[in-house]
Amino acid sequence: MTTPAGQDASSKGLASPTFKDEYRTGDDPLEEFYIPALRNATRYDRAAGYFDSKSLQYAAQGIAGFIANGGTMRLITSPRLSADDIATLRDAETSDEETQILVEKLEESLFEGDYLELVNTDRFQCLAWMIEQGFLEIRIAYMDAGNQANPFRHYHEKLGVLKDDHGQRVAFSGSINETAAGWTENYESFDVFRSWAPGEASRVDNKERAFETLWNNNDEMVTVCPLPDAIEQGFEERSPGTIDGKPALEMFFSEEGSDGSPGSKQTDDIELWEHQTEAIQWWRNYDYSGLFAMATGSGKTLTALRAARLQADVRLTVVVVPSKVLLNQWKGEIRDVFGDDIDLLECSGETDWRSEITSMVDPFRVGSLDTIHDLPRSVVVTTLHTASSESFRNYLKHIPPERLQLIVDEVHRAGAPSFQSVFDIEAGRRIGLSATPDRQWDEKGTNAILSYFGGHDPFSFTTQEAIENGYLTEYEYHPIICELTPYEFEDYAELSAEIEKLSAQIRSNENVDESVMDRRDHLLRERADIKKTAENKPDQFEAFLDTEHPTPGLVFCEDTEQIETLEDRLRDRDTVEYGVYTSTREDEQADAFYRFEHDVIDYLLAIKCLDEGVDVPDCSTALIIASSRNEREFIQRRGRVLRQTDAVDRAQIYDILVLPGLGAPPDDDRARTLVKQEIERAKVLMEAAENRAAVERALAEELDTYGESFKHLAYI
Repeated sequence: MTTPAGQDASSKGLASPTFKDEYRTGDDPLEEFYIPALRNATRYDRAAGYFDSKSLQYAAQGIAGFIANGGTMRLITSPRLSADDIATLRDAETSDEETQILVEKLEESLFEGDYLELVNTDRFQCLAWMIEQGFLEIRIAYMDAGNQANPFRHYHEKLGVLKDDHGQRVAFSGSINETAAGWTENYESFDVFRSWAPGEASRVDNKERAFETLWNNNDEMVTVCPLPDAIEQGFEERSPGTIDGKPALEMFFSEEGSDGSPGSKQTDDIELWEHQTEAIQWWRNYDYSGLFAMATGSGKTLTALRAARLQADVRLTVVVVPSKVLLNQWKGEIRDVFGDDIDLLECSGETDWRSEITSMVDPFRVGSLDTIHDLPRSVVVTTLHTASSESFRNYLKHIPPERLQLIVDEVHRAGAPSFQSVFDIEAGRRIGLSATPDRQWDEKGTNAILSYFGGHDPFSFTTQEAIENGYLTEYEYHPIICELTPYEFEDYAELSAEIEKLSAQIRSNENVDESVMDRRDHLLRERADIKKTAENKPDQFEAFLDTEHPTPGLVFCEDTEQIETLEDRLRDRDTVEYGVYTSTREDEQADAFYRFEHDVIDYLLAIKCLDEGVDVPDCSTALIIASSRNEREFIQRRGRVLRQTDAVDRAQIYDILVLPGLGAPPDDDRARTLVKQEIERAKVLMEAAENRAAVERALAEELDTYGESFKHLAYI
């Protein structure tokens, strides 16, 4: 390459890169020509038969430099217009008719069918910002069919001219369109001419004159017209907010913050399900803040991380999880979605995170946009206990909200009074995840969650919707009746009578002594324990073992004492293998999980530590022994077995229902209370079950034995 007189090889401008005379697809024209040319140019004139906004994505690094240089781009492109369209355009008497035709063709051609999808994405917003700020002007070229034999001929030329502030110019022409496919997928070739190279200046002059002739509509064969005002106004209305006068330049890297090319920050190509895409779009529409109330197994984690990956190059991402087990799981998911080129910091009681976090967060406090963009993506993953502490939150202070985004997993936990300080983190983007974000019996906690995440209703994707759309497997629900002994029901009734008296006292006296409320709460727990540890439950567990169901299966127990009782029953069956997964027997967890995953054991006995988010190996059978009234708990337990698996086409959910038994008088009110509580859980669990109608009939017959007024309780 010849260097212009008076300029050394280290000077900036178009002469600083080394451009070849010709590029073909195998030469990687994107990396070797397009990006360095844009990065060093201040003017880009482009005429191409086709254009799509994704070409900005693939030229991301160059476009960012081009904008930083104050560069301007003029683009001539051709929508696919038929002869009738062109005739209507020529005869149009009002701008409305012209606008309608061009809008339709731009939707079909200019964005290659992606217009509607891209309207609210960051990539499209960058295009809109360039137009609104005068960095980009687009004109449309089309050809009248005239007397030609082909009535559908169209403008299909491809040429480009780049200039810099030193007066240097580079022109190119060949087969390549201004599209993502043109620069990265198709087999293309083009020639390059440099104004400073011997004998090439005249070729550059020719391309420059050709473009100006087209731009000014002076070519007799082609009609070139500006975008109608209505279309340009539509772009301007979608121009995004800016930081220091510019949008985050990584917007050009695609809506997911990278250029998508090999070796880039973006390495995950998992195709999202439709509801996941809808959730992300919903989040955008609500100014990047909201709750994802998505069924267990429907991809909440991936949805949140793909949303957080949008413009993640200039934002610190903080992920808050309720437990150490989930923290480890999330670390793997983060690397899968964000790629290995990230700075990932774990902040928990098991790490010396205080010695590292300052160097990670400081650039987001005081660094320039360019400085941050050059860093690896930064992600902090921490537990709810750490995130709600003042020491952790102090490290995030003074980070501008637009540079911080927060994901809170199992967000209902954060609504507890001891954890609500996590809502003091001033993040510009916020995502809360939970199959059921409402806190049952805690209106204040629920309101705190809703308020922090935008104050609007969550994005909802129910278990029924997930099953109907094929994302979760179909299932059958099988209630197993466990009756209280006469002594148990007598205790239940006595406790109920005392609870009723205390409740009436509390309702009638606003200034009731706190000890009265504490006494009532204690009695409520004592009464609940009668159901949870009912004497006949181990017998019903054995009845479950005798049913035909696929294994391995999960067994959700109330406490370690109940697990030990069930272990005694399992030991009596020489052919049954089992494992235990509890927080008190951590040394057994990994071994039990491994054996469960590899079908070495038939059953995995667990308490609550498998309820929230932990990835359970594929299984299709669950038995719920714990009689919880917490809707979140039993919905999560149902979700453990609804994930799609090749092994079994239908999940089986068994649920031990505790009923009053022979000790209850007919039509007894306290028996009714017990029945209603248990049937409420059954109704939730069977709402999407294939065999719901049969279960309702069977329960109605069972309840009829307690009196006429009980039978109807079985029906949803």
